This record gives sequence, structure tokens and C-alpha cells, in this order.
Amino acid sequence: MTTRLVPSLQEILYRLVGAASNASQNQPASNKPGRFPVVVRPETRAFLEAQAEYLGGSIAGVAGAILDGVAMTTQGGTGALRGVAERFNILLKEHDLSIPGAVDALADLGFTLADFASVEALQLKLSSSTLRSVADRFHVKYDWLSGKNDTVFSPAPGTWYKAMEAAADTLSEAKRSCVHAELALYVKKGIDLEMIDDEQGLSSLPHFIPVLTRTRDLSGGEALETYEVWGEGRWSYWRCREHIKLVVHFAYRLGVHVTGRQLMPTDYDLLINGSALPATILHRNPGAATWHPDDYVLPDSAVAKAPDEWKSLIAKPEYADTVSYFDEMLKRERARR
Repeated sequence: MTTRLVPSLQEILYRLVGAASNASQNQPASNKPGRFPVVVRPETRAFLEAQAEYLGGSIAGVAGAILDGVAMTTQGGTGALRGVAERFNILLKEHDLSIPGAVDALADLGFTLADFASVEALQLKLSSSTLRSVADRFHVKYDWLSGKNDTVFSPAPGTWYKAMEAAADTLSEAKRSCVHAELALYVKKGIDLEMIDDEQGLSSLPHFIPVLTRTRDLSGGEALETYEVWGEGRWSYWRCREHIKLVVHFAYRLGVHVTGRQLMPTDYDLLINGSALPATILHRNPGAATWHPDDYVLPDSAVAKAPDEWKSLIAKPEYADTVSYFDEMLKRERARR
């Protein structure tokens, strides 16, 4: 007998900002009979069907989970603590980790297979200090993981803009600590990077979000990918553009893979607002590179873009200390190898 997945209320609520909620908005009410002995509006049924299809369960199971969750929340008791365990499980699921993979990824934090034997066992494990360590590892907010609010993550200040040396430190650490590091600059699909006239309306100007992906191999053959989202920048603003170009140039020299990717506007907004896990958004957009940031910092390349701006940038006295810092760091990294 096949076991059908019955999702939790927490997971369904999380999915409201994910793929299933988008699907339900465009999916007409089904005419399939389906056994669902509750009268709901056609659009509600379409939503439940989209959720069930995405989660691999039935619409009755999804509806039941919602009702159970509402009852549990209303009655109080262990509902809040159970919600913490469910958010923890959502985090692992969105990062494509099996339970053995999760144990492998979190073994240094004291997790064992026994901790996943039941919700109760997991609840005992999720102390505030453990949750903070997990939040740091996956680059999410402790307040989201602990159930205090619904903002999943927010970029840390000083990640690259007016902090190029800090970005270099982060990239060097990532290069040393994982098997693969990638710095990707995400832009909205259809944006024109050549539009650098700041007299245009702000919403129409090209923005970008740098994301540092760290990949670590796990002993069972799985991989842990984590996504560190940096602060948004405006490509049309010369200072933002110069600072990110310097960071991209350092990443290229360090050997960190640099690429440019596009996101649908709705996914870009989810990412910038911290409304969903980066893993949820970026797993839906695994496509190949759509533009190449390093073309803007390699003036000798056959496809170099704006080479005069780069030559002018690299010669500016205000960046001399940054360039010197990069050179010294690269020397230290080469000496470690």
C-alpha cells in the first residue's frame, strides 16, 4: 500500500509564496470528480489541487492538514514548538536533503538519526543555540526558524557595497571551505544592463542581487548547497557598478566561478523581500548563465564590455587600497595551497 504524503499546515502556508500558489492562480477549477466531501469555492479547490499535486498528496489530506493545524494553533499547547520543528523540516526539504543527508550535514551540531525518529525527539533537539547555528549555516533568520516572524532571511549589511574587502574575505573563506563556490548576479528577466541613465524611473533601472552559493559534498553522495544572499545593487548607479565590478574581478582571480542569471520578476521580488527560502526560488531557476559579469572586468577579452570604464576604474586612486588588499590576499591564498 502506497503512503500518501500529508503536508503540515506550516508547509502549506510556506508554499503560499512558492510554486504551488502561483500554479493555483492560473489553474481552472477541476472537473475531475475526486473524493472531497467539503463544499468550497472553485478557486479554493483549484488552490488545494495545486498544493496537493506539488506536495504529492491528496486534496483531502491538504485540507485536513489545514484544519488540524488551525485546531492545534487555537488550542495552544505544543503547537508553537511543533511549528519550529516543521520549519526546520521545510528548511531541510527545500535544500534537497534526506534525513541521513541532514544528519551528515549537521553532525557537528550534534544531530543523530535518533533525533529524527519523531517530532517529539526533534523538538528536544532544537534549542535556541542549536537553531542559531542552523540559521547561520543556511543563511536564514533565526527569528523565522524559531517561529517569531515570517521573514525568511535578509541580506546582511556591508556584504559588498562600500565593503569590497569584506566581500573578498567572504569569497576566500568560501573557496577554502567547500568543493565549489559560485558568485551569481541575478537580474530580472528582460532587464537592459545597458540602461545606465539614472534619470529614468527607479523601477525601470537595472538592479542585481549577488548570491554566493557554497557546495559541500556529504559522505552519502548527497550535496549541501547553501545560498548567501547579499544586498541588492543598482547597475545603473556608477558607484554600485564599480564596486561590484571590483568584487567580480577579485572572485575571478581567486578562482570562484562567476556567472549572471535571470529571474522572473515575481521570483526576483520574493528573493529581495526575503519572503521565501533562496533554495526554493533558485531551485526553480536552475538554468544556464544568461549573461557574464566577468565580461565587464576583463578588458582584453574578445567580448569585453565597457573596457574604457574598467580601465578608468582600476586606475582611480580611491581604489588603490582595495586593489592592494586584493593582491595581498591572493598572495596569502596561493601560499596556503
